[in-house]
Amino acid sequence: MQGYLKFKEKDEELYEIDIIEEPSDKKVKRLIQLLIHSYLGLVVKIKKWFHIITVKEIYSGLIFILPILSSEKGMQKHLKKCIPKIKKLMKKYQISQVVLAEELRQNELLMQIFQNNSNTERKIHILDGKEVMFYLIKEIVEYISIKQEKTIELEELYLLIKQDNYQYQTNILSLAEHFKNINIVTPSLKTYQKLAKQFEEKYDIIIPITNNKKKSLKRAKWVINFDLNAEEIKKYAINRTATIIYLNKEEIYEESSFEGLHICHAGIDISQEIKDFFDHQGLLNQCPITILYESIIQNKKSFKQVKEQMKRDCVKIEKLYGRRGILSDKEYAKMG
Repeated sequence: MQGYLKFKEKDEELYEIDIIEEPSDKKVKRLIQLLIHSYLGLVVKIKKWFHIITVKEIYSGLIFILPILSSEKGMQKHLKKCIPKIKKLMKKYQISQVVLAEELRQNELLMQIFQNNSNTERKIHILDGKEVMFYLIKEIVEYISIKQEKTIELEELYLLIKQDNYQYQTNILSLAEHFKNINIVTPSLKTYQKLAKQFEEKYDIIIPITNNKKKSLKRAKWVINFDLNAEEIKKYAINRTATIIYLNKEEIYEESSFEGLHICHAGIDISQEIKDFFDHQGLLNQCPITILYESIIQNKKSFKQVKEQMKRDCVKIEKLYGRRGILSDKEYAKMG
């Protein structure tokens, strides 16, 4: 199951009853209001004193609300006492992946309970928005190309791939529809040579397959790293002004002579309807939109389904992040 962990933003988030319809009689109305507000105020205080976490259902899982404000004095002290309860709740509800409020992601003590990978406890996957990039390769290249006053139809992509799965195959076919040429650079030569033959026979698409470490990427402008780690990437001679888009975790190509762009994360915008939904849950101000949206597409079964969902949700690239933060127009222009 999927979870969302956040600070409270207002006391009402900790209420677990619906406010009843108020009577027309003014005296009775005031009395009921007084009783309800007194009761609810006591509930809020009790939850804070005893570090009780409120659990509520949300669209794709459960939301866990800490009984403290992120800006509250002594927040760290209160959070420390909440951690054992967070741990128990994650286990009780069998949470396999979680969206954390940004400030909680920066808390080392809290992160330890999610990064525990012992035999007795499951490691909980913390969503970071990275998976969204897999479905937005074309849009990322297009975003950069527009800033460099170029068109993607004339661009040639070089895909660094090691594994083979259906999602990869569908993504490659999708990219082949939009770009001049698609090249696959892979240590799994036999697997992808067989796949390229199938593509040619079935779709009349020719995709060169190579693994020449000295020449394959020597002139590549666009390098899309699907799943190679840093040490594997280092084995290739890469064009020093290339743009490298990383679809996997932080496996950065380190080379002193490299002057190109590293695209490590994407910031997106989505429809107002979805933003309103997350805002109503008190998540929009605490979690990046990209991560929240990643939690929506987690249960989609295929590449095609996700792309269709993204179209309906008006997903678009708003900004891109390099190694040191948001990339500026000057950095794009320099590479152009």
